[in-house]
Amino acid sequence: MAAVLHFTGFIKGVTYKTCLGENLSTINLDVFDVNKERGYGLIKSPTTEIAYSKWVSPKRTRSYPFARIYNTYNSSKVITIIPVIKDEGKDGDIDKIQYSTISWMNLLNIYIVLAYYETAKKSTKKGQINKNKLSNQKFANEFVTFQISEILAYRQSALHWNKNLFEERFTQTFEKALDSYDSIFNQTGVILHSREGLDKYLHKIKDEFEEFKNISLKGSESASKREVLTSHKLEYLVDGLKATFSIENYLGGIYYLTPDEIIFENNTADFRLVKYTS
Repeated sequence: MAAVLHFTGFIKGVTYKTCLGENLSTINLDVFDVNKERGYGLIKSPTTEIAYSKWVSPKRTRSYPFARIYNTYNSSKVITIIPVIKDEGKDGDIDKIQYSTISWMNLLNIYIVLAYYETAKKSTKKGQINKNKLSNQKFANEFVTFQISEILAYRQSALHWNKNLFEERFTQTFEKALDSYDSIFNQTGVILHSREGLDKYLHKIKDEFEEFKNISLKGSESASKREVLTSHKLEYLVDGLKATFSIENYLGGIYYLTPDEIIFENNTADFRLVKYTS
């Protein structure tokens, strides 16, 4: 088994230069539909504009949303639209937004727009017709655009917005998402993951918001540990060394990362192809 190293650190500040940014297409807010627009772009209001990206799942490694977020980094004000939960049906995956995702957005000064899926269809893909799986899930667009309008007029930092959003609206949004999935079940007949377990999860968060943080961080740490013990054909390890990071910052965030490889040279650790794994 390859050796496993663990590094800890503290981030005092974040500076970066975008090298491969794109020219973003622009859409007016009054006609913006999160379900029809591309994964990232610019939203324009009569007085200002804001860059956006959207996630198709709250799990960061499901669809690699950081690639879309990266394309918005050159903008002065940036939002990202994230579903609080995505249930693909009893025979599919179910993912929930994690506290560590909030920490990453706080660190990068990105405003979070919470979203939930309002409609869906039974999957008719080959091999899935007889399974309980959903496809073509669509966000509640008005719920999304209302938050975007609020952020356009908001004058404090993304940290303040995200903190208030999750302390004051997260549980209500999560309940809306669960109610919406009940409606989707009634419309499609697709059996979903048990709501009882999700209600218990939400009840813990209602009783103590800090529990949301604890549950999420434990999951992130476990994912990082699993990744460091795994190798696959897309990884090239010169000396077999893999490592994990746990990094903290002034905002109270804790970040668990796993690089593809670590090489020691001249008493310096060189980390290659760092990727997000939790």
